[in-house]
Amino acid sequence: MEIIDNCTLLRKIMYYRITKATVKPGAFDDAMTTMESLRKSIGEINGLVSSILIRTSENELLAVAAYRSKADLESSEIKFKELMVDMMPYMAGTPQITFGEGVFSFNS
Repeated sequence: MEIIDNCTLLRKIMYYRITKATVKPGAFDDAMTTMESLRKSIGEINGLVSSILIRTSENELLAVAAYRSKADLESSEIKFKELMVDMMPYMAGTPQITFGEGVFSFNS
């Protein structure tokens, strides 16, 4: 039954925004303070199910945002960009953004 439940969850969370960003040296703490200040607004994005920010090195971040549908992801783009303007002073360059459809998931 657990496997079926996980497959059902994957069907509901189908589309992802994956963002790779480099933070300017010495700006990580300020960037995280700004992200925390955006938490409520991010949570109000229609169709956004979850979002995780992963620190992959001292100045590198990987963000994965899960949406209920491709339409929800696409309709979130304007609001997402408006919110992320506050993060740009901390970025060492333009973040790389890709999109993808979930094809496999595992939860224990």
